Amino acid sequence: MIESIQRIHSRIGEIQSTFNKLGFAPLNTQLPVKPFSEYLNEAMASDSANKINNADGSLLIENNINNKTFDNGKIIDEDTFNGKISFGVYDDITNNLTNNFAKAINAYKKTSADFPNTYDSIINEASEKYSVPKDLIKAVIKQESNYMPNAISSKGAIGLMQIMPSTGALLGIEDKESLKDPYVNIMTGTKYLSQMLNRYDGRLDLSLSAYNAGPNLVDKLQRIPNIDETKNYVKNIIGYIK
Repeated sequence: MIESIQRIHSRIGEIQSTFNKLGFAPLNTQLPVKPFSEYLNEAMASDSANKINNADGSLLIENNINNKTFDNGKIIDEDTFNGKISFGVYDDITNNLTNNFAKAINAYKKTSADFPNTYDSIINEASEKYSVPKDLIKAVIKQESNYMPNAISSKGAIGLMQIMPSTGALLGIEDKESLKDPYVNIMTGTKYLSQMLNRYDGRLDLSLSAYNAGPNLVDKLQRIPNIDETKNYVKNIIGYIK
């Protein structure tokens, strides 16, 4: 592509030289036109900047991939959580909304050390990819399925992180059967959790509410919905990790 532009540039120069010899004035002489060479140099610089090469100089990837950005040369998925997590209404356990929260913390911390390590390698990969704390992923799995990979809810949620097929499809998993695979399920569930954390500026109370009850309701209320299942869900997960 660049070579073709260079040849065109050279030909334009030859034509311009011929016009000058014939006494024709250059076109648009009264307008501040940037020389074509500057456009060419910018294009070449952009082309170079948008590529990352392997050690041997071969092309690795171009910076035009959907949902990808670059951070100091590292490829970052835009689904990656990029903020700081807060506990929202649970930040202050003396708050009137959370009078019983200290008891919940003590109860769940007794069991948090008993999390199985069967899926730790997948959890570690998901945590690094989406910048979601490992303990949070483990807590969601504990609450959602108690680490049972074949769990299916009455509503049809599947696997370790209880992903609805419709949610999986939105996240690029068209075959709902693949959600039974622990790797696919944890990576997909963590991706969705990361999206919710970004959506609610790191507020864990709202992000977990949206994971459980759906973001549309949380968007409307801007608080934990007054649904016993959701309130217990948020309290229990935060109790595992806080």
